[in-house]
Amino acid sequence: MSLFTSQLNQRTKKYYSIAMYGLFLFLSIFTIYFMLIQNQKIFIGDDLSFHLGRIEGLYLAISNGDYFPKINYFLLEGMGYISSLFYPDFLIYPAAVLKVIGLSTAQAYVVYIIMLNFLTFVIAYHSFYSIKSSRKKAFLFALLYGLSSYRLSDVLYRAALGEILAFMVLPIAFVGIIKIVFGDYKQFYILTIGMMLLFFSHMITAFIFCIFILVFLILNVKKLIKEKQRMLYLIVAAICTILLVALSLFPMLEQLQFQKLVLQDSPMFYLEKTAEPLLKYIDTAWKNQGFNNLGLFIFILLIVLTISAKKLDYLNKQLVGMSVFFFIMATTLFPNRLLNKSILNMIQFPWRYFIIVTFSVCWVAADTLKELIPKKIKSDKWLIPVSLCLLLINTFYYQKNMETDLIGKNRMKEYSFFSELDAYQLGYGQEYLPSGFKYMMNAHSLIILPEETKVDNMKRTYNVMTLDFKAKERTKLIFPIVYYKGYKVNVEGSGTVSEIQKCQEPYGFSEVFVEGNGRLTFWYEGTTIQRVSFYISLTTAVLLIGYIWAQRKKRNAEEIVKLEDNND
Repeated sequence: MSLFTSQLNQRTKKYYSIAMYGLFLFLSIFTIYFMLIQNQKIFIGDDLSFHLGRIEGLYLAISNGDYFPKINYFLLEGMGYISSLFYPDFLIYPAAVLKVIGLSTAQAYVVYIIMLNFLTFVIAYHSFYSIKSSRKKAFLFALLYGLSSYRLSDVLYRAALGEILAFMVLPIAFVGIIKIVFGDYKQFYILTIGMMLLFFSHMITAFIFCIFILVFLILNVKKLIKEKQRMLYLIVAAICTILLVALSLFPMLEQLQFQKLVLQDSPMFYLEKTAEPLLKYIDTAWKNQGFNNLGLFIFILLIVLTISAKKLDYLNKQLVGMSVFFFIMATTLFPNRLLNKSILNMIQFPWRYFIIVTFSVCWVAADTLKELIPKKIKSDKWLIPVSLCLLLINTFYYQKNMETDLIGKNRMKEYSFFSELDAYQLGYGQEYLPSGFKYMMNAHSLIILPEETKVDNMKRTYNVMTLDFKAKERTKLIFPIVYYKGYKVNVEGSGTVSEIQKCQEPYGFSEVFVEGNGRLTFWYEGTTIQRVSFYISLTTAVLLIGYIWAQRKKRNAEEIVKLEDNND
């Protein structure tokens, strides 16, 4: 009988999983159907052009055998934009591969977003289950989180691919910090992996989550002082994270030391100017529109959970308290003007904190709603179905509000529209250009001073430019390539060439001086720090995988011993 029961439970779990994943896939499509799929049209979100340019640049690199590009040669129409270094491509490879196998830009983007939606539901479910061991609660969390209004605004209205990816991986980082503070701290690698993925998704969100971790550690400082080994493993997790992201982090710092970039100029945004009043956020949620839509569900749940805080356990009380804290920081109630000259100003828009508010409220709601509802109502039977229906209605009307809005109508474009992307869409701030840079060159041209110098057989293949020159006098050659560290130049023949330097007029391009006769080759080789950093990250990844394998092997052995003891 016990064998039959075991087999029945296994089949039940299997069918439950199939049904759950099937629903997640349906929701992944439904979430974007009216704005990205219906009539083969896409709503042009605020950041869509920039992220499509990132995908196109990665596709171009892969097509030319450059599998780990640092420079995007699609953006700036070939002049080279270092976005791949400062905005890592690690998690957008699937979209580029979809283009490689033949999908159009629009098709690849839509399929990619469906993938991200699906993985968001799946990761949310398993992350919650790994802590709470409740299928129903984990399922409810996945629904609340995956269909939350702020996430919808990221996916549909803003096309904020970085935050979309951050939403997907944030639960992993949260589970990691919970394991270190309250659970098996030897599983520190969960936090390491989560923070690495956050870094590669959206560095601003990774920074915001670091603030979350700092507040969380302060709230639990007594436990950490009492059990010092937990703090030790937190430090280990931080060091491993830095080493894992070294392949991007160290080269970024190198470029920032090499020359001044736009992002190092005076900030374009100040938190005090981009924060909005509480009533404005409520109005946006009520209308179910806009780019910073926290959503009525989160507002209502936050109020209910705050009122019921005394009934919550220790962790959930902390999460509700931090939700209120981060929400207030997003409003004009908080003195953001005091942060104008602080590192916090890099967040640019305080409503970015809504990702923390959304996550925390959804987590606590999924964990406690059943207990907070009076037992007479028997919430077991209707809580999840009713929640799903309400969330589907909310999702439907959010899309319909965008579709019928005048702005939305003007921003709906057919798939074919995206076959020719604007290569000059570098994001609002164009942060990674040299400070003071101006667009002035064709990517296949060359400025020769003096003009009498003869240049023949000029050719460009991806990031390599070659030409033959005959210079009777010292001649300046200005390449249509934005000046970054890592470019190299070589001459074959009797001629000579100088080191590459930044051109002053037109400002920000790469220039060299040649003399005599020779064949010149100009290309992006990368830097020593880039190469060393790559191997640091690779070595760390291998060692971490080995550690995880050893830990799992040890746990399996311990479980076998326990089973044998029980049988005896």
